[in-house]
Amino acid sequence: MIEFSDHAKERNLKRKIPKNWIIKTVKEPEEILNSFRGRKLRRKKFGDKILEVVTTNGGNKITVITQYYLGEKNES
Repeated sequence: MIEFSDHAKERNLKRKIPKNWIIKTVKEPEEILNSFRGRKLRRKKFGDKILEVVTTNGGNKITVITQYYLGEKNES
């Protein structure tokens, strides 16, 4: 199961990343990197953009913490 944190939902109102791209990146990443606090950075290319989705795992649930395109100026 994939859940979106409140932060991920809020950030995506501004970033307008297609939800199906986020889900596809979580399910079928081209690259997974370990991050702090047990988080995973999942990356997938869409056209000329690389989407990075930050996730945590808990049981059978993956929670999306945030998402952004690499190489673009990201706002906190």
